[in-house]
Amino acid sequence: MLQIMKQTTKIAAFAALSLGVAQGALVTEYINGGVGSSNSANGVHTLGDDTAAGDFWNGGDTGTYLHESERVTGSFSAVVRVVGQSEAASGRWGKAGIMARDSLLPGSSSGMAQLASGNGSQPGGNNPVPVRLAGRTLNDGNGGFEIPVNNADGEIANDVFLADGGVNVSWLRLDYNASTNAFTSGFAADVDGAAGAWAFSDAKSDVIDTNSADGWYVGMAYSAHSDMGIAAGEGIHTVSFDNFSISSQIPEPSTSLLGLGGLLFLAIRRKR
Repeated sequence: MLQIMKQTTKIAAFAALSLGVAQGALVTEYINGGVGSSNSANGVHTLGDDTAAGDFWNGGDTGTYLHESERVTGSFSAVVRVVGQSEAASGRWGKAGIMARDSLLPGSSSGMAQLASGNGSQPGGNNPVPVRLAGRTLNDGNGGFEIPVNNADGEIANDVFLADGGVNVSWLRLDYNASTNAFTSGFAADVDGAAGAWAFSDAKSDVIDTNSADGWYVGMAYSAHSDMGIAAGEGIHTVSFDNFSISSQIPEPSTSLLGLGGLLFLAIRRKR
């Protein structure tokens, strides 16, 4: 019975994410002249940066962006699993996750469910930073916001997932509520190939959408930075994602997936 419940949880998670949004082909953009790579095979998407000079922040807004060719309109929930990296252990300020952008121009207003490899402002160290909702509110390339994801106990979920030694497989989620123009970031550990319990950031409701009718570009993003520590011969830095999906329905934080799982479990029991 335990095995059936585990399988049902996986089915429920992916069934809930498959609802609603007609997704187009994925298209790679190198924002603000970034130099990198984007490769997709067997559902795994690997984004790279071989300049270590890009950063999705402030006036730079530089990196690799693999996004839906068609804008996503209305409310949505985008989910991805972060499964690997080839960053240097000494890297700082590298960023990876799901990004929604008002435009493909540098400095666009944006919201991003984000993992980061470390805080570059701390002397001599790659200190962890929170899993967070980050981005900018205006299309001016200046400033930005960072809102940490809090776990069920109200504590900040520290990000060790792009830090020393590589990635602990984890899930990210970016929710957008069109009625309130609000972004929220979600984070969950991987449990047998499915997302475990979600933790969430507070919402950010003042990110400028210059034309609400045309929606947002939504996709996976990765940037490195000048202090990522690329050594001679080290090559390109990459982060890999899988299970990227967009739903037009935003699940409730704790009830939607469990509710669907319960229905599927009952159906399996009745069939058996």
